[in-house]
Amino acid sequence: MLGRGAPLIVVAWVACTPTAPVLAPIPPMSTGKVRVRVFTEPSPVKTVTTVGRFVFVATDRHVERWDGEGSVIPLSAEQGLSGTQIVAVAPDPDRRWVWILTESGLGYYDAGLEAYRAQPAPPPALALDLAAIAKEGATLAPSSDDGVWLGTAHGLLHASAQGVWAATPIKDPIRALARDHAGWLWVATPSGLLVRKPTGETVPVGAAEGCAITGPRLLVELPGDRLLVIGSDDAGHELVAIGKQLAWTTYRALPDIKWDAAARRGDGAVVMGGERVYRISPATPGRVRPLSRDGMRLVAMTTGAPEWVIDPLDVQTPPGAMSLGAAGDQLLIGTRELGTARYRDGDARPRDWLRRRPMFQDATKLSVACAREQDCWIATGARQAWHWTGGGFVPGGPDELVLAVVRDPDGAIYALHRGVTENQIRLSRIDGTTWTLVSRVALATPGDAPEINFARFAASGALWVGLRYREGGELRAHGIAVVDPATGKVSYHRTEADPKDQGKMLPIPAGAIDADVHGDTAYFATNEGIARLTRGEVKLWTVADGLRSELARAVTIAANGHVIVATAAGAGRWNGKAWDFPAALRFDVNDVVATRNGQVWMATDRGIAAWDGHKVRRVDTRRGLAENHILDIATDQYDRLWARGPGSLTLISQ
Repeated sequence: MLGRGAPLIVVAWVACTPTAPVLAPIPPMSTGKVRVRVFTEPSPVKTVTTVGRFVFVATDRHVERWDGEGSVIPLSAEQGLSGTQIVAVAPDPDRRWVWILTESGLGYYDAGLEAYRAQPAPPPALALDLAAIAKEGATLAPSSDDGVWLGTAHGLLHASAQGVWAATPIKDPIRALARDHAGWLWVATPSGLLVRKPTGETVPVGAAEGCAITGPRLLVELPGDRLLVIGSDDAGHELVAIGKQLAWTTYRALPDIKWDAAARRGDGAVVMGGERVYRISPATPGRVRPLSRDGMRLVAMTTGAPEWVIDPLDVQTPPGAMSLGAAGDQLLIGTRELGTARYRDGDARPRDWLRRRPMFQDATKLSVACAREQDCWIATGARQAWHWTGGGFVPGGPDELVLAVVRDPDGAIYALHRGVTENQIRLSRIDGTTWTLVSRVALATPGDAPEINFARFAASGALWVGLRYREGGELRAHGIAVVDPATGKVSYHRTEADPKDQGKMLPIPAGAIDADVHGDTAYFATNEGIARLTRGEVKLWTVADGLRSELARAVTIAANGHVIVATAAGAGRWNGKAWDFPAALRFDVNDVVATRNGQVWMATDRGIAAWDGHKVRRVDTRRGLAENHILDIATDQYDRLWARGPGSLTLISQ
């Protein structure tokens, strides 16, 4: 933003640079504390499962099909999937199917035929509102007759392979479902564990059968028609029960731990809790288990031989781990913001990741505008913008290229966008999730693909937009446009205009690629040097005036009034009298912004550098970044830093 005290959103264009100088090392991070939050995927991974040769990853909006080569196909409406919200997913390994429930329909993906088949809609007589079920949550389990069981907050239903829907006598809210190969359907409800026998009879499974869990929530089918149940007893103690049909043994893990996820693996299961992963497996007769500081024990709470043991795995769980899966010798951990980590046997850290990175496809630059602390819009220059509400990102706005989002001094949020084939840039105001076009605003440039170098609001409420366009595949800057959103009036300013029109224009270099303003003075990073506009007059600094490079990439005004410029030769500082390039800042800088707390942030190919005027700190992969190559950065009104890499978005707060 332009204006003192207003949020700053920086959109930088990397110009062609001369041969890069020898890079000076970035000084190490000082003792300053920052919170680093990294996003590579827009939605949490709710379920990870394997069918045939494919791994299926379910998020809120897609089911992603991954093959062994790391190629991915997002199953969505283009593949026939009904709806846009993924409610539940369940594998049917015997048939190589994956059942998928959305807010609009039910169907399955055939991994053998690599095709999706939708089921007929439920009959009106059932009064089944899938949209309401999507809000309440649901669970699925394959049935023995090629159909599927559907557990909802209002009970259990069945849909046959022929699309015949039927209700059942079970009307309890259902938390989880699992079916063993003998045809017994296991149902986790808030009041206890139920089982529906192949005969259709439903019976409770409780203490009389050896299952002391009264609040089951996780069910995992084990080999030999056994079942693993995780939940709690009436006192709230976390318990594990393992059984077959009506014979069970309940265990308590010592030390106590809250289990978050579980999945079948090999002859047992893997479970996750307390930011660690453990393996539950059959006990080996005669094996003496050594004592260890981080060991775990299963203590039998009911009658029955202690036939199962638990052991920690030497696996470092990624941040935000929330779901588990297994495929052969692979362990899969789904996360809230980083995709799915994939481990091989013996790996302590992820060998690789399943990441589709839709937020970064065709991205060209970063801009951020926040209405509230947990309500921000992010634009990358690609199709649509991303609406962040603290828990994930949802695409929003028109299906067009969103070139920038920007917040005015009064708090209103605007977006600059155009159709893929259009040659004019339009302006919309964003209220909540509603986009409203601002009439009469249509920014034009030469060429067929107008783009934006930067977008800034001045304290006066005028929106300054740095323009560029493509000609023969080459990007060319084209001065600025000044927009009055209230009236829709647009004026253009650049030095390469027709001399007869120059009197009506501000003499701003046509090659301006970034800007910042303090009071009535604006500074521009251009391909000719640094320009200052004040009272209608322009002053241009070049290498003859102390710059180490005239090809400036970005510019910002720090809280103390100093002007900081980013170049391939380092970061320079204008103190009001002269330019200097501090020795600590003589490294290649892609972008620069300043926050109101006095911090200057720099995007580099080796992470993010933070400078307080004296010391330089560094945030890199050792401090939580997903990658060290940072392309551009932006700040919001909460003094938070947003940073974009080729495949990640980082939020840094202090």
